[in-house]
Amino acid sequence: MAIFYWFCWCLLYIPLKVFYPTTVINKKNFRTKNRAILACNHMSNMDIVILAIHNHRKSCILAKHTLFNNKFLGFILRHLGAIPVNREEVGISTIKTAIKLLEAENQMIIFPEGTRKTSIEEADALKNGMALFALKTNSPLIPVVLLRKPKIFRCNKIIAGEPIDLSAYQGQKPTKEILNEVSAKVLEEMQKLRSDYIAKLPEKKRAKLEKEIHATHS
Repeated sequence: MAIFYWFCWCLLYIPLKVFYPTTVINKKNFRTKNRAILACNHMSNMDIVILAIHNHRKSCILAKHTLFNNKFLGFILRHLGAIPVNREEVGISTIKTAIKLLEAENQMIIFPEGTRKTSIEEADALKNGMALFALKTNSPLIPVVLLRKPKIFRCNKIIAGEPIDLSAYQGQKPTKEILNEVSAKVLEEMQKLRSDYIAKLPEKKRAKLEKEIHATHS
């Protein structure tokens, strides 16, 4: 499995770098060596492949089960570390698998919005699975943002933030209220990552990017 993973990784790396040029900001947070949960916004089906290719480490990615209906795509996704999940009814087996993988020091990528969103702000509420997994396994929970919707030949950024401090919840039962609170913190940090990056751009670039993002979200 590992050999085939790296075969797929090498096969896709150069084409994706050419067709979807993407730069990783804060690589040390994104390319973790130990167990971690990366919570990223979800804007297109290309997100999974782009994140996997730029990670330089085999990650477990929770992806909607319908993506695996295509046998070829499902074959590739499975070998890139993707795990099919029915977002309408997450089973106990999925939860146990995720916890087991994290306890084995794997890295996991989760799209907590639950479905594709053109804007982080469009999410009514983040799914609580990432919060439950983080608290149950004491895994760092790292907010990640894809700056733009992936588009062929358009430069993009993957921005990784600092791990969210969950020390206040250690030893507590992960109630619905606590999970909601942790999820809200992640959403807030994801929004802040994007806004802080845009605020540092020169005025013309900032105005152009804001206009582009607004047009995408409208």
